[in-house]
Amino acid sequence: MMRPTAVPQGGSRASARAGLGAACAAILAFVTVGVSGAVALAPDSRDATPNCKEWQTVTQVPVPGSRRSASRSASGSGTTTPTPTTTPVCRNAPPTPFPQPAWAPETVVGGARLGATGVVVDLKPGTAAPPTVPDVSYVVADLDTGEVLAAKSPHAWLRPASTLKTLTALTLIPRLDPRQVLVAKPEHEAAAGTRVGILAGNGYPVGRLFDALLMSSANDAAYLLADAAGGPEQTAALMNETAVALGAHDTVAVDPSGLDEQGQHSSAYDLALIGRAAMKLPDFRVYVSRRHAVFPGGKAKVGGTVYQPYQIQNINDLLANYRGAIGIKPGRTNRAQHTFIGAATRDGRTLIVTQMGSTTGDWEDTAALLDWGFANAAAVVPVGRLVEPGEAAPPREAPPATASLTGTPAPSSPALPTRAGLAAPSDADESAQTAASVVTWGIAALGVAVLGLAAALVVRRRSRT
Repeated sequence: MMRPTAVPQGGSRASARAGLGAACAAILAFVTVGVSGAVALAPDSRDATPNCKEWQTVTQVPVPGSRRSASRSASGSGTTTPTPTTTPVCRNAPPTPFPQPAWAPETVVGGARLGATGVVVDLKPGTAAPPTVPDVSYVVADLDTGEVLAAKSPHAWLRPASTLKTLTALTLIPRLDPRQVLVAKPEHEAAAGTRVGILAGNGYPVGRLFDALLMSSANDAAYLLADAAGGPEQTAALMNETAVALGAHDTVAVDPSGLDEQGQHSSAYDLALIGRAAMKLPDFRVYVSRRHAVFPGGKAKVGGTVYQPYQIQNINDLLANYRGAIGIKPGRTNRAQHTFIGAATRDGRTLIVTQMGSTTGDWEDTAALLDWGFANAAAVVPVGRLVEPGEAAPPREAPPATASLTGTPAPSSPALPTRAGLAAPSDADESAQTAASVVTWGIAALGVAVLGLAAALVVRRRSRT
C-alpha cells in the first residue's frame, strides 16, 4: 500500500501562504485570459447567421448609420477601422418549381414555345419587352381569343395557394343551388388559415359562402361547400376531373381551400385556363367583381353570443386600384408565396394575367403586365394559346436526346433538399467553439484550485497538531 507523502513539520506558514497565493493568482490569471479570449472570439450577434424558415433565405441588409471603431497600432498611432454596415436577416425567397419531366415539344399544351423556361415573347421591331416582375412564372393572355402574348416558365409546377379556390368555385358553382342553406359543423368553424367567421350550428346560403370563398378567401367556407359536394376528398377528385377536361394537366388538387398539401401543384398556364373557364360563369363573375358583401351573422354555441350580419371585403387589391379590373383571385401561403389570377377590360379587349411565386404580391406588378399587354397586344406575335376544353391531351415526356430542348428537365440525380439558414459551420462558429473550450478549461482549472486550497487547509490543520 502506498504511504502518504510526509509533510515537513518545520516549514514556515508565511511561505506556505505565499505559495498558495501564487498558485491561486496563476489560476485566476489563466481563467481571466480564457474568459477574455472567449469574449474576443465570440461572433458579433449582428453578424450571426439567423435561423431562417424553409421558405426564407439569408439576406444582407444595410444597417442604419455606421459605427467606426478606434484602434491603436504598435507605434502608438491611432487608426479607425470601419465596422460592417450590413446585417443578415431572413427574407422570403422565391419558391423553387417542383421537378417535372421535359415534354416533347409537339405535345406541350398551348404550343411548343410554352414549354420553355424564362421569358417567352415574340416582339416586333420597336416593341417594348414585358416588364421585369418578381414572379417565378406568369402568363399574359387575351381572355377572349386565348392568345398568349407573353409568358415566363408558364408550365412550371408550383404551389397555387388560394388561387386554387378558383377551381373549387368552377367545379362547385354548377353543382350547388345558391339558395341552399348549409349548416356548419365545429370542424368548419375551426378551419385552419383564413376564415370568414362561420359558427357551428348555424345555416349559411351557398351564395353567401361563395362570396366568402372568392372575396375573403375563407377556408371555412371552402370546407363547408366541399362537404355539400360529398366532402373535401370527393371535391378534390371533382376538381381534378374539371382540370383534366380543361387541359390543365399541370394541376393536381388535394385541398379545396388551396392550403399547401403534399403533391398539390399547378402552373401559371393552368391557372389561366381555369380563370378563363370560370369567367364564363355569370355567377362567378359577380362574386369576384364585388367589392363588398354582407355575410350572415349567427349564434355561438359556446356562450350564446348573437352576431348580427356584417360586411366582408374583397381582398383583391387590383379591383380597387386598376381601371377596368374585373377580378379574379389572389392567394398566398408561406411556401407558395404570392399567387394571383387577374383580369381587366379596356377598349373592348379583356386580358387575363396569372402570376406564381412572387415574394411581394404587389398589385402594381400585375398592373405593369396588364399595361404592357394592352399597349402591345397588336404589336406582338402570340407565343401560344389557351386551349379549349377537351382539346388537349396530356403532354408526353421527351426522349432523352431532346429532353434539354424544352421544359424543365427532371434531374437524373436529384440533389438533397437544403434549407435556408442551415449551412456548414463557418469560421465564426469555429471561433465560438474555441472560445467555449477556453472557458471550459478555465473552469476546470478553477476547480483544481479549489481542491488545492482545501488540501492546503488540511495540511495547515495537521501542522498545528
